[in-house]
Amino acid sequence: MSSALLNLARRAVAQAPARVAARRGVSTSAPKFGGADEPAYIHAEKMYDVGATKARPLVFGVATAAVVLIGGYIPVYACQFQNRKASG
Repeated sequence: MSSALLNLARRAVAQAPARVAARRGVSTSAPKFGGADEPAYIHAEKMYDVGATKARPLVFGVATAAVVLIGGYIPVYACQFQNRKASG
């Protein structure tokens, strides 16, 4: 008898629709979604426009110099650090 009740309860749970709690948020305006002709992000048109970067040679020159200097200094620092550890 108890196994029949257990099977009945299992079927009832399996057939019951899953309840999903509705989430409500507080907002002051309607949500804005990108459409077919509107970008999903408001600055997407200009975000990756490298050609329109102001002072482009200066920006890329400084970025390249920073990458080269950091990339060259990391191994030097690692060797100095290891030598300090080994010495005492």
